[in-house]
Amino acid sequence: MIRFLFLAILLCAASPLAAQGFNGVWQGRLTCDAVEGITQAPLAAPFTIRVDGAVAKYERPVLSASGARTGAWERGEGRVAADGALLLQGGSSGRGFHYRARYEGRLGADGVARFTGAQDWMLDDRDFTRVCAIELRR
Repeated sequence: MIRFLFLAILLCAASPLAAQGFNGVWQGRLTCDAVEGITQAPLAAPFTIRVDGAVAKYERPVLSASGARTGAWERGEGRVAADGALLLQGGSSGRGFHYRARYEGRLGADGVARFTGAQDWMLDDRDFTRVCAIELRR
């Protein structure tokens, strides 16, 4: 019984310790599909994840339909698994818009991370979803 309890404690503690191998700043680009009738082109924006232990927090500037910075930021977070798997959830809001974002992927031991996901938007009483991809390096 004591061996089982010891093993269970080790397994529970191992996940956050293993995730620390992904610590640091990961930077790259978020790219999202153009939205017909709203954006002039696909989105390409800088994207940063900061990992500290098993906690990952991200941010990126929110751009206008023409690609200019709005002053708003999308922010979110997730928990890093021992194998680098990560589900990020966040969003942003501002004058006339709000959205929720969800990106799923993996931080690689080789220093490369890739995610796919979507943003669910409400913009001036229009609802739409935009498909996105993220590629980062540490």
